[in-house]
Amino acid sequence: MKARTAVRVALLALAATATVAALGPPRFTWENAGLRIDHPRHRGAAALLAATALAGAAVSGRSRRAAVAGLATAAALGVLGAHRLAWRVEAVEAGLHERTISGWTRIAWRDVELVEPRPEALRLRARGGREIVVGARGFSAEDRTRLERTIARRVREAGMVTAGEP
Repeated sequence: MKARTAVRVALLALAATATVAALGPPRFTWENAGLRIDHPRHRGAAALLAATALAGAAVSGRSRRAAVAGLATAAALGVLGAHRLAWRVEAVEAGLHERTISGWTRIAWRDVELVEPRPEALRLRARGGREIVVGARGFSAEDRTRLERTIARRVREAGMVTAGEP
């Protein structure tokens, strides 16, 4: 086996291993202030490592089609890594906050108009059209139930405070 081929095989093996390490459900952390859901940092870093290794393997090959396919897959892994590093949902006293690659979205509990549980997500809509959709595909049944109960309790408590105000 030529050295170039050996390097390409090693890069592909590294990319495959790092991709597996990048997958997994989010982490639920219960804090005094509320609930935080995010991905462990090592998953985002693993996806970026996989993207880099795959891009290296793609450009070291001779086939243009394989290079284009490899670079496209590397780009997708890079986006996955950035998403894993950036994404966070917090259900705290002030409201529900979601951080994504594009920034923060915040909804105060008193502004929630609609809470819609869906099979794969939980959707909150606030007055003014702001919306947060929390994808729940990787959640365990217990974690999803705890999140739904936390949101329901916070919305109910905010409604009681608003109803009691003059």
